[in-house]
Amino acid sequence: MNTLVKKRGFTAVAGVIVLALLVFCLKYILSTALILGLGFYDMVKPYEKQTGIESYDKEYLLREYGSDLDSGLFVFPDDTDNALTATYESTLKTGLFDTDGSIFLTATYTDENFEKEIERLSNISCTVFDTDAEDSDYHTSDIIYDTTMYNYPAYVASDGYDYVYEYALADSENNRIIYVLLSYPADLINGAGLIDHMDYLKKDKGAYITNYGSALEKFSIYSFSFSEGIWSEYSPEDENHPRIGKK
Repeated sequence: MNTLVKKRGFTAVAGVIVLALLVFCLKYILSTALILGLGFYDMVKPYEKQTGIESYDKEYLLREYGSDLDSGLFVFPDDTDNALTATYESTLKTGLFDTDGSIFLTATYTDENFEKEIERLSNISCTVFDTDAEDSDYHTSDIIYDTTMYNYPAYVASDGYDYVYEYALADSENNRIIYVLLSYPADLINGAGLIDHMDYLKKDKGAYITNYGSALEKFSIYSFSFSEGIWSEYSPEDENHPRIGKK
């Protein structure tokens, strides 16, 4: 009799364990299927494309995509009122964790306004704070002026940080400035999504591929690492943050 009771007890315990394992496996399978499904949806989700200068709205871009793109779009002008001519094209889509795509704004100026815009670009900087505390440490980064990476002299705000590139190209012969933002450009290049804008990309297209290290270690005026392995990023609220901490 005791043996029978023990066997029944063992059978019941085994059944509970098997049931628990089945529930765990089912949860794992469903979770994996959900993640794969969402990932597939991200892949096939179409880009939202806008063209025409009337579609350029910097405030909208910041509101909808600024956080995902780790950018304050400092390089881009608030509007194109001072331009003689301007063209605009954006191709963007927001996924689970980030926004992919590109923004191209091209503007031509009078001699005077071209010089003013170059001066504005030259003086761009961004201050990032370590914490929200009033006496937080902070760091200010200046825009980089480069004459080697692109086909035109470039004012670079982001150069691959979290796979985002933000810069302005100065075509002084034509008083023209091309403002560019790219997010995950390697994918766009492979998919021929930037075929019409190749002249405004890096000369070395392989530079967009990160084979080693972290993309968070790339340059951006919008980010700074106050402690190893941790990055603080710019927020519009930082504009009113007191600068009384250690610089």
